[in-house]
Amino acid sequence: MKLTIDGREVVCRSGATLLEAARGAGIFIPSLCDHRDLAPFAGCRICLVEVSGRKDFAPACATAAEEGQVVRTRTPEIAALRKKILEFILAQHPYACLVCPEKTTCDDLKSTIRKVGEVTGCVLCPANGGCELQKVAIDVGLDKVDLPAAYRNLEVRREDPFFDRDYNLCILCGRCIRVCEEIRGAAVLSFIHRGGRTEVGTALDRPLLASGCRFCGACVDVCPTGALVERAVRPRPRASRSAAIVCPFCAQGCVLALGIREDKVVESRPIDIQPNLGQACVRGRFLVRGAIEGPGRILGPYIRDNGVLKPVSFDDALDRAAAGLRAAAEARRALIYPSQVPLEDAFLFLDFGRGVLKAGSVVAEPAPAIARTLEAFAAGHGLPVPANPKLSDIEDSKAILAWDLDLTVDHPIAWLKVVRAVLGGAAFIAAGKVPAGPAGYAALKLDLGKEASDAAADLASAILRTTAAPKPGLDGFEEFTASLAARGPSLRRSRRTFEEAARAMTANTPSIILFDADSVAGPSGAETLAWLWNISLLVGARFFALSRGANERGVQELDRALLPPGARRDLEGIRAGLKAGAIEALYLAGPVPDLGGLEPPFLVCQDTHWSGNAERADVVLPAAAFAESGGTWVNTEGGVRTYPAALPFPGSARPDRAILAALAERLGHPGFARPDDAAILREIGGRVAAFSGCPPGGGDGKFVLHGEPAGTLRFVAVSPAARGRGRRPAAEPVSGPRPRREVLRGFDLVAGSRGYAKIRSVR
Repeated sequence: MKLTIDGREVVCRSGATLLEAARGAGIFIPSLCDHRDLAPFAGCRICLVEVSGRKDFAPACATAAEEGQVVRTRTPEIAALRKKILEFILAQHPYACLVCPEKTTCDDLKSTIRKVGEVTGCVLCPANGGCELQKVAIDVGLDKVDLPAAYRNLEVRREDPFFDRDYNLCILCGRCIRVCEEIRGAAVLSFIHRGGRTEVGTALDRPLLASGCRFCGACVDVCPTGALVERAVRPRPRASRSAAIVCPFCAQGCVLALGIREDKVVESRPIDIQPNLGQACVRGRFLVRGAIEGPGRILGPYIRDNGVLKPVSFDDALDRAAAGLRAAAEARRALIYPSQVPLEDAFLFLDFGRGVLKAGSVVAEPAPAIARTLEAFAAGHGLPVPANPKLSDIEDSKAILAWDLDLTVDHPIAWLKVVRAVLGGAAFIAAGKVPAGPAGYAALKLDLGKEASDAAADLASAILRTTAAPKPGLDGFEEFTASLAARGPSLRRSRRTFEEAARAMTANTPSIILFDADSVAGPSGAETLAWLWNISLLVGARFFALSRGANERGVQELDRALLPPGARRDLEGIRAGLKAGAIEALYLAGPVPDLGGLEPPFLVCQDTHWSGNAERADVVLPAAAFAESGGTWVNTEGGVRTYPAALPFPGSARPDRAILAALAERLGHPGFARPDDAAILREIGGRVAAFSGCPPGGGDGKFVLHGEPAGTLRFVAVSPAARGRGRRPAAEPVSGPRPRREVLRGFDLVAGSRGYAKIRSVR
């Protein structure tokens, strides 16, 4: 549609607001409460404009653009009104520097002081230079405030982890409240009190930690002033440059921007591109710096001399490693490589283990559990399991079944898609764990009981009782219903809840089923997976297996293509070999639980952080962390993204690929080194079918793994598993052996092997 703004003809989409239309045309209208990801609020009233045919001024952020409208944004009346509104806002906000006549030369006259307990002006504010209030004051032309100052004198809240809350600087824009509810689905914050005492707070004024806050940092990122500020950033100088990385803490593949100064990470913020669209979780938002620069980094190589690890040159350490590995028989060598490293490193670890070491066992740790589970399930039944479901499929679904998932912790971006779908009217069925917040409260809750497989079978039975006949052309229906009847009477008591869930899944299409490795683990895990597959066919739902570990999808494709058929690929095989004395030399580069008394005669540990295994190794080689090496990552939906190194290597650390090349040369393979990362990606594309056609310079997130498994959709008969608990406790986080713990105000953090700091628990 077309309209006129300040004498210019503007074209905008149907449904756009006047503020969006103006911004699209490059016309600036000041605003403080508006945010592109949030619903219109019209709270600050700074964006008031004149619209032809209307008697009163209209808030541009909440007024729909219409064909033929004539809008004026810079009349004398509007300018005077904006100044007066801004004065009211500043009456309870420190404003000395906003109206100071020397503010344009202030930076030249006075250095920024940031580590202060109380903010009284811009120079002391941690948001100085990035505060939207400053920009609005300049645009409005405010040079004095006639209203008397009414400083709130509120206590700065510092009882929670990661960030401070100074509501003396709050302008009541409501952004933090709205992002917590509309985007994150938590609804922890709200306006409390009334009138001049109104402020942002929690129910019963409890700390955030006791109110269900997940510390994703979204409220900090949308705050237009310095009311919310990351505690670790406040006393530091601002970043001088920025570098993009892919977050390695889960399989969602979020893109983060690291703020860097003097080659040190100052902060980590999410970038507004797919898949996270400007959102992150507590790990990506607040733990990146600690994972890279925290205590325990291995900064140089060591060898064991008379029972004691001593620092040596890199050449001496490599010589010692080569000698020890060469002394062991090929079949009695083993390699454990980290799956949560860039794809280039994972590929070279596999190639090194098979082609250079000729090791009897080459294992990725953590193992790509859900990918292998699905592969075995599909192969056993001749089924085509969808290879590349999209996170956007969740948002587009009208019914969502989340099976035994901790979505907010393990799959945070998938959870945001669930929240958006639920706010759009989708039915949400939560089996097992139920997230807190409005979306969780609105969910249909299915109790899994002692056997998750029984609950899945009961849901299948409920669907058969409430739905029409299955889609024509699908085989195996009789066998499936026979196996369902063979279970005998239902063990569930909440039959009505299961039937309500069945009606929700059959009446709302499209639908989707979400699960991960822990959802189908345990003695009856295979049975649970089979029931979920049959349910997906009964209701025509998408089948989305969520990966848990970074690069899990990529490592599975490498394993499938490069390891010989039938090769054992799990950690238990190596543990059994160590226990039986069948392994003489172990090259340990992946984060595994402490081996304790299972160390082989010769142990090489290549890692980023000290651990119990590293402390008992014969050779220790310092590896670069994820932000120091750069590389390619594959997320849970098969999207491939490459980023360059963001930081230099600390101490004598080197990228995994450089260490492997130098060691291969000493083991008689001088041609192992590749010219560059692009050459490695080209080789991967030539040897691994799923990566064929990957751009030579790596992926930009748009290239997706291709190649769907062959097979025909059909129901499967379910064989009951041995009775036992169908679920197992959640797997230990990838933290390395003997993790070093730091209890930070309720957060039990693990900073261990490979630097993948994780939150073990919140108390």
